[in-house]
Amino acid sequence: MIVYLDGEFVDREHAKISVFDRGFIFGDGLYEGLRASGGRVIALGRHVDRLAAGMRECRMEGFDPGDMERVTRELLQRNHLRDAFVYWQVTRGTPTGESPVRSRTPIAGQRPTVFAYASALPGVHEYAEPLACSASTVRDTRWLRGHVKSTSLLGNVLGTIEAIEHGADDAIFIRDGLVSEGTATNVFVALGGVVVTPTLESAPMLGGVTRALLIESDPSIVQRPVTVEELRSAEEIMLVGTISMVRSVTRLDGRAVGDGRVGPSARGLMRALVEAIERDLHSAHA
Repeated sequence: MIVYLDGEFVDREHAKISVFDRGFIFGDGLYEGLRASGGRVIALGRHVDRLAAGMRECRMEGFDPGDMERVTRELLQRNHLRDAFVYWQVTRGTPTGESPVRSRTPIAGQRPTVFAYASALPGVHEYAEPLACSASTVRDTRWLRGHVKSTSLLGNVLGTIEAIEHGADDAIFIRDGLVSEGTATNVFVALGGVVVTPTLESAPMLGGVTRALLIESDPSIVQRPVTVEELRSAEEIMLVGTISMVRSVTRLDGRAVGDGRVGPSARGLMRALVEAIERDLHSAHA
């Protein structure tokens, strides 16, 4: 595997990052997960904009997210990949000289550490049927800046562990009685035949790129706060993300969701997502 690290393409065995990097010491970093289809990146501009916004909010400098397009294209070519997951990470970098390693105060002008890799994924059109999964509701005790795609994912890891301990595949976070998100997905539910997804303002959560593609492709999707009671009584529950596309939650907290099978809303979301991806790729390369 060839990876990208601080301006160079190197074999993964030769990619070295300092143990004093702030991403390692503090989790002081941001990341993006992209999907390539047929050698082209889906919704690339949205990922670039989100990373740029995160860097501004976190006061990170020294990397232009606009470079992601060029580097991602070369990364795919060097690894002979067309359908792939592409991971990007930007940390605040490593203190130099006599600068204290554990200082909470970032050093002005410090060079960030920029890393990216690509790995194979099935083609988008291979996701004809949403995969079924189970989920457990977990109390959301994570920080309030859920819109920042931070590498500090301990809360998500603990949520996953708690879900597995309850016999489920994944967690759905609940904060103050409202549905937030999955550990790496946004949540959609079918209520009375209407597909609903929580508003980004109803709880701290990430505005997923896949979520945005679906909402723009289907005006009938309703955005509003969703209560945990509605989640538990929903006809269908779907988890939506870059890697998983659309997954259907057929069991929640040990009980069947609806009839316990993948339903029509999940299938409809999958079809809508594939069509939205095709439109995005066509418009970006027209």
